[in-house]
Amino acid sequence: MNMHDLTSTKASLLLSGLLVLGVGEAGTSKPTPFTMTGVVRMSTGQPIQGVDVYADNTLHYNMNAVGTTDKQGRYTITLPKNEIGTWRGGARLSREYHGTVYEFQLVPGDRSEFATRIGAVRDFTWQLTGKRPDGGYYGGTLWMYGAVNAPGFDLSRVEVTLTPVGAIIDGSPGKVVKGFLVGSQLRDIPIGRYKVSARYVPENGAPQTVLIGARNPSNYELSMTSDFRRSNTIGDVLEFTVRLGEKPTTSKSDAMYVSGELRADVDVKGAVVTVCVMKGDECDVATKRTTTITSSGTSAPYRLDDLQENARYRLSAWKDSNGDGRMNAGDLFGVYGADVPGTTVTAPNMFTSISLAPWR
Repeated sequence: MNMHDLTSTKASLLLSGLLVLGVGEAGTSKPTPFTMTGVVRMSTGQPIQGVDVYADNTLHYNMNAVGTTDKQGRYTITLPKNEIGTWRGGARLSREYHGTVYEFQLVPGDRSEFATRIGAVRDFTWQLTGKRPDGGYYGGTLWMYGAVNAPGFDLSRVEVTLTPVGAIIDGSPGKVVKGFLVGSQLRDIPIGRYKVSARYVPENGAPQTVLIGARNPSNYELSMTSDFRRSNTIGDVLEFTVRLGEKPTTSKSDAMYVSGELRADVDVKGAVVTVCVMKGDECDVATKRTTTITSSGTSAPYRLDDLQENARYRLSAWKDSNGDGRMNAGDLFGVYGADVPGTTVTAPNMFTSISLAPWR
């Protein structure tokens, strides 16, 4: 199918009067003419509410009829009768997890096209793992890179263990994932928060400890806990740099922290990154943590330690350009998740980048 803007399409179809939505007797085996119906479920069989379902016209570019599932996971979409061409069903789910919104293309029980005059029943499943028709995977990917300032070793002999920390994205407990890297990757991992550890298993010799750091590490640890980072180019990823070693360079393997990168069009040196738990419109001072960027450049890493587990923090950054201690025009300011007001982060999280822009 074409990748369409479903939001704009929904608006255009509603305005034109071509789309009629309703909740019908979805899940039946017999289709109804001029209608697409069905049920959306988790892989365990539970229905899912609020999923965007669409029928994509295969003849016309950017023409969709869309609907949303109810509490029983059912939907009904009435198709425009005066449009030629066949239709193909699809469904997309958005789910927030630890402050990040992930998107999933759901798996149809029947991928075939259908005619408007015949209609169709199309059920969908939220599948966390497995191979997609395009050759990719429904799960996320872990990448590991060898440290450039350390002796090299065969990454294909690195065995990685991912242990779920709390429920994964669908609310289930998740399972331990273990495997050897293939081409620096471990693929098809259910999206969740994981404690990641690794060991080097040479063909001839005893296993050795592998130390893990962030993508651009300032230190290495025996394990790191992290969420998947959203990427428009390589999908949902966990990225680490690894090296051989006997012990971590710090003792913070279980620390509660938030880290990432601060970015701007100008030098970020002197900017202050802050997290705190909000009480209404006020920052709870007891939860406030800050760090100052000391390196020059248009981007710089930051890390805030000693955070509370499961607390929801507002993350922001400010560069006081004139040094008067007050927010003025010309200062630089940024908030994590600025496009979605109220976005928060929970520790640990190592992929929370912030962009600074002029404050007005």
